Amino acid sequence: MNESWLSNFSSAASSFARGGVGLQEVLVGLVLTLIDVVTLLGNTVVFLCPVVEKRLRTVTYMFIMSLAMADFLVACLVMPFSIIYEVTGMWLFGKLFCKVWISFDVMFCTASIVTLCFISLDRYCSVVTPYHYSRRICIVMTCTVWVYSSLISFLPVMQGWNEIPGVDFDAGRECIFVTNWVFAIVASALAFFLPFMVMCSMYFFIYRASRLKATRIMSQTLEIHYHPNSKRQNHLQLENKATRTISIIISVFVLCWLPYFVLNVWLAARGSDSTSTVLLGTFKIITWLGYCNSTINPLLYMYFLTFHMKNSDILEAICYILMELIHSWIIIFRMSIF
Repeated sequence: MNESWLSNFSSAASSFARGGVGLQEVLVGLVLTLIDVVTLLGNTVVFLCPVVEKRLRTVTYMFIMSLAMADFLVACLVMPFSIIYEVTGMWLFGKLFCKVWISFDVMFCTASIVTLCFISLDRYCSVVTPYHYSRRICIVMTCTVWVYSSLISFLPVMQGWNEIPGVDFDAGRECIFVTNWVFAIVASALAFFLPFMVMCSMYFFIYRASRLKATRIMSQTLEIHYHPNSKRQNHLQLENKATRTISIIISVFVLCWLPYFVLNVWLAARGSDSTSTVLLGTFKIITWLGYCNSTINPLLYMYFLTFHMKNSDILEAICYILMELIHSWIIIFRMSIF
């Protein structure tokens, strides 16, 4: 495996020396690297915010931290290798790590969508019922998400359940997620479409319950007028704002990942007829559209923070975290030199 990796690396280096990587590849690499760095920093800030601000240590934010962790791992373990693959035009890390890399990709996407599904259940309980998840239940649910995501990704990919008999690729130069149509449909259903249907159902019930509550509030206008700062009214407004924000997060996730899953199933159904350059190029773009969801999410999380903190407090917390990160990186850099 080491010899294969060194051979691939030498081939890529020779390609660079011969000018095989042009201006377009360099520009693409710079843009994708910028996306990766922004994703890494943004999700690091989101993940560390509760360390600085105790008001964020809520059950809902625990789910958001699970989402941020999935996005952070995409930036660490998926994007960098994809960037190298795109720029050099060849896979440098061997067939075994190709499977591991694909498994990470599937795992983190599945973790995101199932976590969003549990968030919709949390929102339903907060808005529609008097029941609220305890921290212990939230931790159990989060662990369940990651175990489920691991089983749906590493187990089938490492066992080769996704492969098509007689169809293979050059493992020394390529890393392609070959999927038969049965695996594509089952995996897409378990990882995306079924959780998506659950989320849609939950938000339909939430919307209907919110409309009923709004009607009751309108009938109590006189009481609210005399008690504009009542705890009940403030709590209801906070829950509705949080629900709207989570709805936006889910909508953005669907817009980013739905094209990928639809095209993935369609390409698997077409089989060997789906190997045209245009289709493969489109698939790469749609895949990176899904990755960009990990870049967008931290901006949406910052909006969620405004329900618990003042803008000045948020800015102060972000600056503090960034300064601590920069300080840590400087120390690590100095230690690596000396």
